[in-house]
Amino acid sequence: MFAAVADTHTALWYLYDDERLARAAGDFIDHAAAAAGSQIAVSTISLAEIVYPIEKNRLPANAYSDLKTALMTPVTSLKKPL
Repeated sequence: MFAAVADTHTALWYLYDDERLARAAGDFIDHAAAAAGSQIAVSTISLAEIVYPIEKNRLPANAYSDLKTALMTPVTSLKKPL
């Protein structure tokens, strides 16, 4: 069951433990990750939206693969330094 759908910024800021993510949003995602059967969804357009910033060197080249990996293995330990 999905607890919520994260937008592109939320997904990336959470994944990279970015300080711009509101504490309440991070806590909500952590709580959903800890709850049995509860997940945070990411729209498929979010995967497409990160390609342009990667091409413009505004995101690390591995941001796309990091997000895909996190989606396939949804655990909080996948947070990475930006």
